[in-house]
Amino acid sequence: MKIKKAIITCAGFGTRFLPITKTIQKEMLPVLNRPLIDYVVEDCVKAGIEDIIFVVGEHNYQVMHYYRENQRLYEYLKKFNKLHLYEQIADLHKQANFYFVKQKDNDPYGTAIPVMLAKDYVQNEDAFLVLMGDDFLYQSEEKSVIANMIDTFAMSNAKALLTCVQKPNEVLSKYGVIKSHQVGELKFLEEIVEKPQLGLAPSNLVNISKYIFSKEIWPILDKQTINPQSGEMYITDSLQTLAKTEPVLVYTPPGKYLDGGDPLGWLLTNLTIAKDRPEIWPIIKDFVNQT
Repeated sequence: MKIKKAIITCAGFGTRFLPITKTIQKEMLPVLNRPLIDYVVEDCVKAGIEDIIFVVGEHNYQVMHYYRENQRLYEYLKKFNKLHLYEQIADLHKQANFYFVKQKDNDPYGTAIPVMLAKDYVQNEDAFLVLMGDDFLYQSEEKSVIANMIDTFAMSNAKALLTCVQKPNEVLSKYGVIKSHQVGELKFLEEIVEKPQLGLAPSNLVNISKYIFSKEIWPILDKQTINPQSGEMYITDSLQTLAKTEPVLVYTPPGKYLDGGDPLGWLLTNLTIAKDRPEIWPIIKDFVNQT
C-alpha cells in the first residue's frame, strides 16, 4: 500500500505554554534550530508522503510562512553577502505539496474536526495519515518511523491504525489506555479507556494520537455527533465505532516518543535531539555537571 497524503493538525491554542503561545504557535517552538512541526514533516517526507495538509487556526499564519518561500529574506541575505545562509531553507517548500486548511473560531472543537475539515483533500485515498504537529517519533538513524507504520498497516489488512507506547502504571490515569486482543503477532483494538482510575487500566499501552485511516472512516465521521460530556468531537470515538465492525490495528513503534506539547516535554525533546549533535552535547553535559 502506498499512502501519499498526511493531515497534520496544528490549530490549538497551546494553553500549557502560555504566555509564550499568546504570540508563538506551539508547533513552531524551536527544537534546536527547527520548529517542532518540522520533525513531523521530515518523517513524512522520508516515508514518501507527497501531500501534506496542515489544519491551522483561523488567525495563525506561522506554519504557512515557514513552508513557503521568503523573498524578503532572500533579498536581505543577498544584499549583505550572506546568501549561503539561504541554502538552509531554500528547499523547505519543495519537500512535498503543502496545503493549508483553516479551522475557524466558530468551528466545533475536538480531534475529529481537523480530519473533517481536510476531507476534500483525502476522501478519495485508500488510506491516509493523521498526525499531531507537536510530538513525533524519533530515531537517531535516517530511518522513518512513519514508513514502518505504513508497512505494518499494509500487511495487517486492518481498516485503521492507532499508535501506542508503553507507560508506567502511575501515569496511566492521564491517558487513553488501550484494551486490545491478540491475533498472531498483531494487536487489534477493542476499546480506549480514557483516564482510568489507578489499578483499573486494561493495559500499559496509551494512545499517542498518530493514525492511519481508510475510506471506512468517512461514514462514521459523517454521522458522528458531539460528545455530550465534553462538548467536543473525538477521533477516538470514531475509531471505537469502526473497531466494532472492522479490524483496527494497535501499533507500537520503534524509536522514542517525544512530546513537545508542554514545557517539560519540550525541554526533554530538545535534550534528546541534542544528544545526537556531537558539536553541542559535550558542552551541555559539562554545563549540567557544573551546576
